[in-house]
Amino acid sequence: MVKIQTICRVTEEMTRETPSDVYKVHRNLDPTLHPLQQAREYKRALNAAKLEKIFSKPFVSALSEHTDSIFSLSRSDRDLSLLLSSSANGEVKLWDLCKMKCIESHQAHSGAVSGVSFRQGYKVSSGHDSVVTLWRENGKLDKYKAESSLTGIDLSWTEPSFVTSSQDGVSLWDFRRSTPVQQYSCGSDTLTKAKFNPAENHLVCAVGNDRGVLLIDCRTNTLMEKIKLKVKSNDLAWNPQEPINFTVANEDGNLYSFDMRKMTEALKIHKDHLNSVTSVSYNPNGREFVSGSFDKTVRIFDVREGRSREVYHTRRMQWVYAVEFSGDGKFVLTGSDDTNIRVWKARAHVPVKVMLPKEQEAMWYREKLKRKFKHVPEIRRLLKHRHLPRYLYSMKREKHIMSQSKFRKEKNVQAHTKAEKLKIEPEKKKVVVE
Repeated sequence: MVKIQTICRVTEEMTRETPSDVYKVHRNLDPTLHPLQQAREYKRALNAAKLEKIFSKPFVSALSEHTDSIFSLSRSDRDLSLLLSSSANGEVKLWDLCKMKCIESHQAHSGAVSGVSFRQGYKVSSGHDSVVTLWRENGKLDKYKAESSLTGIDLSWTEPSFVTSSQDGVSLWDFRRSTPVQQYSCGSDTLTKAKFNPAENHLVCAVGNDRGVLLIDCRTNTLMEKIKLKVKSNDLAWNPQEPINFTVANEDGNLYSFDMRKMTEALKIHKDHLNSVTSVSYNPNGREFVSGSFDKTVRIFDVREGRSREVYHTRRMQWVYAVEFSGDGKFVLTGSDDTNIRVWKARAHVPVKVMLPKEQEAMWYREKLKRKFKHVPEIRRLLKHRHLPRYLYSMKREKHIMSQSKFRKEKNVQAHTKAEKLKIEPEKKKVVVE
């Protein structure tokens, strides 16, 4: 008897419920039926890597109304389009990033502005003239006088208070008081930055010129933890999604991530800068952060990676003093010594326009292919290559020679030391001196 195979289809499964539904396509995913699938995906991944390099145009715009070096930036936590900036001549400006225009300008200080903060609708700035200027939501202006020159300021995330850093230590201020509510002194050295924890509002982290990193409890005015690094740190930032972690920008050209529960060693060491790192800021999603440096570059790091995924530079950009992520995480804002605020794309190859659903899906597919084949030498070379100025190549070569010399010296010491006296310490533990 002849056997006949028939195709049986259920009408409900093969027809659309409404005319706007897509047609259902049934595909057999058996790998034996698709022998060239791996080769096709590799070729697509290679083309995606090349297209990324072709369409990488990170620079968006420059805001150039300042007339002196820009020392600090702060974005609003309520409005995605508002940015507060300050410069060395005492000016504080409020920007509308949608229009790329300055909407407010104030001569807030008689000297350089050391820091600004913009939260809960309040705008606050501190200066080397020992004055704190506060702008309330209703436009009212308040001023507070400190005893010494201020080096940094940060507004609380939930309370009507702010914290300042100076040579006298860390001071906690209330909006309704003309003098500090609490003051913590860590010695004779100046504290350069102090930042509130985004989750625990009573917790403040500070860095100072004595190479120290401090955790202070404002409720009891006590020092919870203090460590000392090999070189002093210039800035710090809390991870907004994992508030137990924070990152410090160090003078040795590295960034160090710490877990506040175990500060005896670094959680991660982020390398690539070739000069002192001056500023650091986290993406609101907590997965990456941006840093600025005296090597005139801006780098974007993944929190889990030790090397930067992106580097931005221009011919005119000088020392970068301030960096900030936009509220949606799609743009990076930088303030530098050449008086310009620059707006960059966080993903250099992603278009600024609103993409159609098909374009979005195609981009996601290309990103997934690049992640799948990122360890293939040809694709890895394309994805990692960046065009850099000649002076950066020479600095990188010199730093590589120094690191190799140090590595050889350590290996020679280990080779000529008895096993019972040999003590090999991980690099993460070498970061913390005491």
